[in-house]
Amino acid sequence: MISQTSEYALRASVFLAGRRNDRPASAQEIADSVRVPVGYLQKILRLLAKQKILTAQRGSGGGFALAKVPSAISVLDILRATDTKIERIERCPLGIKGHTKLCSLHGMLDAELARTEQTFASTSLADLLDGDGGVRPLCDTSGRLPIEIKVSTKNPGPSPDNPAK
Repeated sequence: MISQTSEYALRASVFLAGRRNDRPASAQEIADSVRVPVGYLQKILRLLAKQKILTAQRGSGGGFALAKVPSAISVLDILRATDTKIERIERCPLGIKGHTKLCSLHGMLDAELARTEQTFASTSLADLLDGDGGVRPLCDTSGRLPIEIKVSTKNPGPSPDNPAK
């Protein structure tokens, strides 16, 4: 449903939304942080800038930044900017003549597509940053993935530092 281009655009946009400073980020910095090939990401970032989702500054100290506050940019804005459309079912997809309205199956599928589109429209980048569970999506602003490793001090078991007896 969501293209790789749109996925990368969302990842880059969430990264920029979560930055603690207003300094533009270079394409390389963004690529390293969200683990996307920099050459491909540069094209996506330019596309988002052309669609007024990002701003682009050339030269020393330049880079990319959000053009608006994170709460003003929806997931659907980014999907549309990267040519991902939610294809609604408006007529019988089987092409059966005489089906002037959708059957119950296609009506249900279209209702779910409408709900998905509404969810994307009503979910902002700020919402993604403030999601449930206390884990920021994708990566924190230092570029580390949000993986928490819990180490138990109870019965550590064998290891190179603590060989089994």
